[in-house]
Amino acid sequence: MRTDQTGWLSFLRGSGGLAVLTHFLWLLLLLGSVLTYGADFSQQEPYISWEKTAKKAEQLLFDKNTTNGQFEAIRQQLAEQRDQAYKIANYKDVEVRTLEAQLDALGPPPAEGESEAEVTAKRRANLEQSLAIASGPSFYSEGAYERANLLISEIDSRIRKNTTQEWLNKSPSPLVPSHWETAVTEWHTFTDKVSQEFQVYQSDKERKHKLLAALPLSIALIVLAVLLIAIIQPRIIEKSEIAIRKIRKKSLAFLVSLMAACLHLLFPILSFLAIYTAFLVSGLRLTSVNTVIAAMPFMALFLVISYWLGFLIFRPRTPDQRIISITDSVARRGLRTCVLLGLFICLISLIDALQLDYTFSPASTAVFTLPVIVFGSLLMWRLALILSKAVEQDQSTEGEHTDTVSSGVLKALIVLMKASSILSVLFVSIGYDNLARQAIIPMVVSIGLIAFSMVVYCGILGLMARFGDQDDDRSDVPSDSQHGLIPFFLIALITLIVAPLLAMTWGARLTDIAEIWRLLSEGIELGDARISLNVILTLFTVLFVGVVATRWLQYVLRHSVLPKTKTDAGARTALITGVGYVGYTLSALIAVSAAGLNLSSLAVVAGALSVGIGFGLQTVVSNFVSGIILLIERPIKEGDWIEVSGYSGFVKKIAVRSTRIETFDLHDVVIPNSDLIAGIVKNMTLRSSHGRLVVKIGVAYGSDLKVVKSVLIDAAKQHDMVLSYPAAPVVIFSEMGDSALLFELRCFIRDIRQVFVVKSDLLFEIYQQLTDHGVSIPFPQRDIHIKNLSDLVPPQTSREHKDNEKTGDVEDGENTSGKKTDGEKTGNNKTDPIKTAATKPERKADNANPQDTDMGHATGNAASNNESDAP
Repeated sequence: MRTDQTGWLSFLRGSGGLAVLTHFLWLLLLLGSVLTYGADFSQQEPYISWEKTAKKAEQLLFDKNTTNGQFEAIRQQLAEQRDQAYKIANYKDVEVRTLEAQLDALGPPPAEGESEAEVTAKRRANLEQSLAIASGPSFYSEGAYERANLLISEIDSRIRKNTTQEWLNKSPSPLVPSHWETAVTEWHTFTDKVSQEFQVYQSDKERKHKLLAALPLSIALIVLAVLLIAIIQPRIIEKSEIAIRKIRKKSLAFLVSLMAACLHLLFPILSFLAIYTAFLVSGLRLTSVNTVIAAMPFMALFLVISYWLGFLIFRPRTPDQRIISITDSVARRGLRTCVLLGLFICLISLIDALQLDYTFSPASTAVFTLPVIVFGSLLMWRLALILSKAVEQDQSTEGEHTDTVSSGVLKALIVLMKASSILSVLFVSIGYDNLARQAIIPMVVSIGLIAFSMVVYCGILGLMARFGDQDDDRSDVPSDSQHGLIPFFLIALITLIVAPLLAMTWGARLTDIAEIWRLLSEGIELGDARISLNVILTLFTVLFVGVVATRWLQYVLRHSVLPKTKTDAGARTALITGVGYVGYTLSALIAVSAAGLNLSSLAVVAGALSVGIGFGLQTVVSNFVSGIILLIERPIKEGDWIEVSGYSGFVKKIAVRSTRIETFDLHDVVIPNSDLIAGIVKNMTLRSSHGRLVVKIGVAYGSDLKVVKSVLIDAAKQHDMVLSYPAAPVVIFSEMGDSALLFELRCFIRDIRQVFVVKSDLLFEIYQQLTDHGVSIPFPQRDIHIKNLSDLVPPQTSREHKDNEKTGDVEDGENTSGKKTDGEKTGNNKTDPIKTAATKPERKADNANPQDTDMGHATGNAASNNESDAP
């Protein structure tokens, strides 16, 4: 029986179709094991609670009359259970990890049409069955997680739909006159109710006695509130402003200014607390306005915050501390407008509280809301006009103020504020009360949040400037260029903090913010990789640490290790650059591995990109590879004097793509690395800084050649930069020129980079020595022979001819061009001996060959035609 079974299994492995059937049967067995085990643990906690909550949520979703409050309650339960299921689904106990390790040790399962050993197949099947049983809770939790996630998404959709319908509910138009009559009637009814309750309160002797007993304390608290807000606060603020002007230390002045700003918030809060405490001490309790009384502290807080924000923005008494550019009168108007906007929020809150204390009809509520909305819209429009003046003044100064809010931000706020004012009045007029509130109230709160953010931004930059610089300059906020990237990161941080608050102001729920945070934390699936906030933070943190470590290693090599070695500067630079490339590459690989990103799914994409790189970016890749070759082979290095592509200069930087050369005119030339590898490069300092210098000299005919050679050799030997090795200085008699004897002084100098300086020094010394030894340096001369001179110039008389002979104007048929000689120009007949000596050979040559040319010929000083050997 055993043999038959073994033969049957061998037969199954030998046939491709039957092998597929075998794997299918194993899969069914595995699934059955999971289902069997799942039937056991699914009847335990917390799986039973998950099932009950999910069914209850489904019932609420089917019911069309479910309120948002019910949805919020069941959503909270689902969110908690979803988090619990997510933890169980992603947790692997020791048993699961052990089984997975054993399966990995067996290697990958055979592909379709392939087989493996019988023992291995049995072992794999047993391990897979055990793994399925052990992973049963994880599989069930994953399903519960997906179910809860779907239900939460449906509930959020229903809540948003209900909220939108609530905003779009049309109430009676407040412009109908009959609705005003209804509102007046209901208001009188409400006030009569409050009055009757107050009369009943007064008729109670015990309550009246308590009220009279607490009256002195209430009056004292009210007096204290008045003293705080009317006397104490103005005096303290005035003294603090005087102290700020006298303090010369910027950091201390900023701290005093910050304390004064806090006092503007503290004193109003203390005053309102004193008034509210006086009301509570009186013991006056009216149930008809119970909600109004409870809302009073919040309304007072709205007023205080609006005043404080207006003060921080407009600064009526301290123009140098304003964050917007306006005049003092406009600043005072802006502060009053902010306070009135706070009063507008208080009136809206009062209407809401009255609706809870008394059941007003929708028509009456619309009538009460209309004037309040119109009042708020006018204030919003007024504030927009004030900011428009700030924009105009900022444009007139052409950006001179760096401590104010940019005009672009103000323009955007102005447009939004005007649109909110118009829409709110339009909506409330046609009966959309809730939509009108949604159009203006979030806008007011958003302005407050944005204003506070701008104050914090400018305040932090001002604090950094004052503690970082202790001079007497008192600019509140320096330009962003003085802080580098700090303003950018500061704006990003403030945006991350304020953005959720702004979203909640415009109707987003706290659960929506939490859902976004959950998505960022858990991440999203991209192929086989899950991208989450933790993954991104890990990736950039490890990458940052790797880059910092690489930079530190480069710094240590550059300043501590390599200077102690015998390597030259170019080799040090190449080594440091190579360490940087290796360090950055390893940092990127380690960061990807630490973040847990699986990039195997990107292999196809990488293959496609490689084709594109091969065609579209081949020049860039060629330059990159050439840069690596330059660093390894080092045909050139930083500091070398090279000549390439018609440019000559010193190598300043060998980068990844190109090499930067600085010419002798201090011009930077960027040359692709491929040109340095594929082209012809002349490197004057590749092996050493030694180089040969050739100085060309021309002397007059008849000069003592031994003296000339001796002067040249002595001048070279006496110079500190001239070397005797690899060859001693030598003088070459190169040519007998038209008007000079040409010599070349050839010598090697210690630093070829100083070739121009050495050549200049040698020329100075040679000229001085030749002059001292009476050796003449010829200069260019030109003899002109004119045909038919007698036809062009009238014949001279004998007397004129004698005068010309006396003055030397004409000598042996020369200088007939009519130009004066040097003697005539200077007023005497003295001549330069060097020039005279240089002229004699020319005259002899002309006399020997008078027919050389009819129009004339020119001879030049060979020394003047010498060209520099330097590029």
